[in-house]
Amino acid sequence: MGLTTLRQLQSKTRGPYLIRCAAPEDAAPLLVHAQDILSEGMFGVTRPEEFNLSLEEERGWIRAHLEAPGDLALVAEAEGALAGLLFFESGPRLRQAHRGALHMSVERAWRGQGIGEALLNTLMDWAKQNPAIEKVGLAVLSTNARAIGLYKKAGFIEEGRRPREIKMGPNEYVDEILMFRFVK
Repeated sequence: MGLTTLRQLQSKTRGPYLIRCAAPEDAAPLLVHAQDILSEGMFGVTRPEEFNLSLEEERGWIRAHLEAPGDLALVAEAEGALAGLLFFESGPRLRQAHRGALHMSVERAWRGQGIGEALLNTLMDWAKQNPAIEKVGLAVLSTNARAIGLYKKAGFIEEGRRPREIKMGPNEYVDEILMFRFVK
C-alpha cells in the first residue's frame, strides 16, 4: 500500500520539486543515490562496499514497498533527477505491524531546501491515513544534529539511546538515538 498522492512543492532557493512514490523505473537512480549517500560516510551505518544490490534486486525492493500495506517508499525528484528518498517499513509480525521505522536521505546539493521536511510530512500524512500504523520510529546517529533537529521539529521524541552502537573506525564510536512519534 505504498501509494500516496503526488505533491508538487517549491524548494527554498532552487526551484520546484515533487514528492511521489518510488516506481520500479527508479531503481537505477536509487542505486546511484545510495552509493552517493554511503560514500559520504558520516551518518550511515552501511559502508559503500557493503551495499551491492543488483538492478533487479532494487526493482524487487521497490515493488515490495508498493505492495506491502504497511510499507512506503517515497522519492523527491528535482530538475529531472532524484533529490531524496524516504522509506518506511512496518513491523514484520502481527504484534509489531502497528509500528514501523523510517529511513531518509537527501542528496547533498538539495539539503537545506525543505526536501527532508516534505518527505517526512508526506510519510506522516500517509501513516495517519493507514489504518494499521500507529507509531513511526527511527534511529539516527547522535552526530547528525541537522537530522535530529528536523525530527524534533516534526514532533519526534527520543525514546532511548544505544551508547557506542556504531563503530566508525578504530576507537571511534557514535551513539544511536532512537526516536518515535505516535500518529494515532
